[in-house]
Formats: sequence, structure tokens, C-alpha cells
Amino acid sequence: MAKMTFESAISRLEEIAALLEEGAQTLDDTLKLYEESNQLLTFCMKRLSDAEKKIKLLKKTADGFEVEEAELD
Repeated sequence: MAKMTFESAISRLEEIAALLEEGAQTLDDTLKLYEESNQLLTFCMKRLSDAEKKIKLLKKTADGFEVEEAELD
């Protein structure tokens, strides 16, 4: 996939869902769309996971607040 953003991947997933809901695809086209959607979903899940790891928590200290890197489950 060439330089895809999270937003463009989500948009394409929505397009694929609409095409599959129409039910006008051949079996081969349906399988291709299904494979593409799996690749897009994997991409999106990785991006979300990476973003989640970058979330910072504010920790109250005696001097105010400090930013603490946090890994979320």
C-alpha cells in the first residue's frame, strides 16, 4: 500500500463495505475486496496501537504536573 493514511484506509474500508452490501460483485471480486479489507484493517489496527502507545499521562507532582509516557493495554 502506497503511503496510506489512517483516514484514507477507513474511507476505503467504507467503500468496500458499500460494494459488498450491494451484492453485485462476482465471487472473485468479492474475495479480492475481502483480502483488501483485511490488509486495510491490519494497517488501521497497527496505526491505532502505535498511537495508543504515544498517549501521555499527566502525573501530579509536588511541583505541579509532569508528563509521563504510558503504554496502554
